[in-house]
Amino acid sequence: MISRRRVIAAAAGAAISGIVGTQEQASAVSSKTNTGKSKSKKSQVPVEAPVPNSLDSTVLDPINKQIVFYSPHPDDELLSFGLIASEYIAIGYEVVYVLLTSGSTTTAIKLINGELPSPGNGTRFVFKGKHDPLISGYKPLSIEDVGRARVNEFRSSVGEMLARATSVHCYDILVNNQIANEDAIAVMTEISKMYPQAIHWTMSTMDVHPHHRAAGEALRQLSLTTPIKTAFAISRTTWDQIKKQRLVDNLALPITFSFKPKSDRMQRVRNAVLPYNAWNPFAGSYAIGYSSVSAQFDDLETYANAQYCASTPALETVIEWITTSKI
Repeated sequence: MISRRRVIAAAAGAAISGIVGTQEQASAVSSKTNTGKSKSKKSQVPVEAPVPNSLDSTVLDPINKQIVFYSPHPDDELLSFGLIASEYIAIGYEVVYVLLTSGSTTTAIKLINGELPSPGNGTRFVFKGKHDPLISGYKPLSIEDVGRARVNEFRSSVGEMLARATSVHCYDILVNNQIANEDAIAVMTEISKMYPQAIHWTMSTMDVHPHHRAAGEALRQLSLTTPIKTAFAISRTTWDQIKKQRLVDNLALPITFSFKPKSDRMQRVRNAVLPYNAWNPFAGSYAIGYSSVSAQFDDLETYANAQYCASTPALETVIEWITTSKI
């Protein structure tokens, strides 16, 4: 007569060798031996796979190790590219930043000039109420002033991301609050000739912000005629929208990747946030980035994760389900 211990051992051994099947099946056989009955399994909540803390090989180039980020506005290079850039820097890549517009059309001008009260939200921007430039001793800003101040925030921030001054290129191709396709392509063509071996990043055509989409479409079109490697960041404001399109099996969506850098990468990003929350009018600092989108800066700190894709669909294939952002 075979002992109960041998029956259990034989069942488990069969599972390992593939005769019975999975470890769960081996456990089921053991359960039957113990009770003479099969126990019903409790339903289990599926566990999501951990977010990778390294970038996918499709956006790596161990030989050339050079990255170009095209930022539609000051702060996009940090809010959408910052975590990704921190990883590139940590593994020895050179980063190049290209600013497409000065972002002078931000509504933050009304907060700075005291036309609207600051809501005082966010973990860092704590001022609540109306600024009064006359009492505080600074002049109300013009649109041009805001543009210059935002470019200064951008330059200070990318400096914290170890971008050399010669690797920072600033343009302002915004006309009538739009980025013309031909203007964006012209800038990207010029930069691609300077850095032909780099991986060129910008925002996705699936983004909710029209300026982001315009940058994505320009780089997509350039990649059709120029042998450059591309990648596209997906801003957090677009994640829910893309998730909904996955549920309805939208075939236009490309493969997307998630990324959460190791915790030691975050300090560089935190340092790069500081210029966007610096309030010092006499030094030309007005915390414009944080005044504009404080919630996005908070999410950057709270969640510290990113999404991206190696290719982006033609704008015309996604425009029907894109919701225009009010940002």
